[in-house]
Amino acid sequence: MESEITLYKLSEEKPRYVNIVFSLILTVGLLAVLCILIYLVFTNKNPFKILISIIVFLLISVFFNASVKIFIRCIKERMKPDEEPVKKLSVSSKGIFNYRAKKQLIWEEISEIQIIDSVLSVTVDPHPEKDFQLNLADTDVYSQMTREDFENLLRKHYKKEIHTYYTPPSCGCGG
Repeated sequence: MESEITLYKLSEEKPRYVNIVFSLILTVGLLAVLCILIYLVFTNKNPFKILISIIVFLLISVFFNASVKIFIRCIKERMKPDEEPVKKLSVSSKGIFNYRAKKQLIWEEISEIQIIDSVLSVTVDPHPEKDFQLNLADTDVYSQMTREDFENLLRKHYKKEIHTYYTPPSCGCGG
């Protein structure tokens, strides 16, 4: 197991090419349906069929507009340059470095560490301005190691008790 780790901000996942191709096919299909409906409006002599075609045309045009917006957004997100990784936290044998506050905390000055539902809370009693919280779900810690490995890494360096609590996932059944 590693004795040091640096956590980075979790980067947004770009849309996959399959999503772009699917939205392109959907957009082209809706455009074809719109063209067919326009043809039906101009070639029909029955006023009832013309009215139905116009109503369906309006509904399909709303879906077409939404699919074009989704398609354009997918392409824009895919073309964005990769952002530089942003460091959030480093854990080493010396202590914890919080990059957001630009503060190094040595292990001896930390009075309490808690992990509650993936939120790391570090408390420094004599200096409350050094306290901080970090949502581990916003970092890449779980892609580098398991939750238990991260806790064991903290326990390896921090000799006091680490309080952890995880709410089990809900079944959605209420009660």
